Amino acid sequence: MIRLELLLDEDHVETAKKALREIGVKKMLLSEVKEYDEEHTHIEGYRGSTYVVDFVQKTKMEILLTSEDIVDRALHILSVANIDTEAIVYSISNHYHVTKRES
Repeated sequence: MIRLELLLDEDHVETAKKALREIGVKKMLLSEVKEYDEEHTHIEGYRGSTYVVDFVQKTKMEILLTSEDIVDRALHILSVANIDTEAIVYSISNHYHVTKRES
């Protein structure tokens, strides 16, 4: 198993989801995260006061895939759809699904 982790802008999530469903991805996990990027730190103002914006709101998409072939297809289809993303690929040796036992 291979875990693909994508860091996306919020406005690209639906497009990425549709593109990944086309290649057979049926299950994904989405999390709202904040990314710190020192290069894009800027100052904004609100009602007369200023504050530093150094964290950017992002969405993290996590997907379990069965082969590196599908990982390559997923990254290719995201680049064709012009979705700017950061991708991290992990190799998973074991995958467990734990359910509640009925007594």
